[in-house]
Amino acid sequence: MKKLLAIYVFYQKTDPFAGWIRMTGQVDPDQISDGSTLKERLDQLLIKYPDSAIKLLPVSELPDPEVVKYDTVAEAFVPLEAGDITPKAQRILDQETKAQALIDNLPSWAQVDTAIDNISNLGEAKAFIRKLSRVTYWIAKDAED
Repeated sequence: MKKLLAIYVFYQKTDPFAGWIRMTGQVDPDQISDGSTLKERLDQLLIKYPDSAIKLLPVSELPDPEVVKYDTVAEAFVPLEAGDITPKAQRILDQETKAQALIDNLPSWAQVDTAIDNISNLGEAKAFIRKLSRVTYWIAKDAED
């Protein structure tokens, strides 16, 4: 049988969805308050993230916020629902969407080569270089703006 841990769960009450676990950590029940306690640090986080809450729980292992959320009614961890997308999962989806958008919008090398061969004046050269530079910029900056 696994030993129970005393942990804190810092969870969101709303965005990105109710019960999303922002962070967890183990609590030492024998720790004596010295003015810089975990509670004080968590209270500061509540000020920074006012739409959050903290719950102290005994569990056998730390929860995985990519798999479960904290249900305040049941006062337990429950599996994520189909519409629950964690920030980490959203970042992965965004990266995949961006990568696919770049692939979908890139011409073939034959088209690029033909475009270079067909440049006949400075204005066309600038327009072509600008298009290539934009793609390079998006990749380097990791954003489309």
